[in-house]
Amino acid sequence: MARLALFGIAVIFVILVARLILPSPSSKEPSPTEMVQDPNNGVYIPKSEAIKKTVNGKEYYFSSEQSAEEYIRKNQTKSN
Repeated sequence: MARLALFGIAVIFVILVARLILPSPSSKEPSPTEMVQDPNNGVYIPKSEAIKKTVNGKEYYFSSEQSAEEYIRKNQTKSN
């Protein structure tokens, strides 16, 4: 009976040590996603999904091609 109790304690000890050494993959936090704001409509989108355009020498990120074209059109009329 004492051997069974010692065996049980040893198993619990091994499990606890294994959890400390090898954390489960679900406990890892995902890396944060960098968000950018579309200057035309104010919508925030992940930078990796944004459409990047250079307007008057400055880089901007847009949520869609339509938004980018609208912003460029508005800024061309302002600068002319």
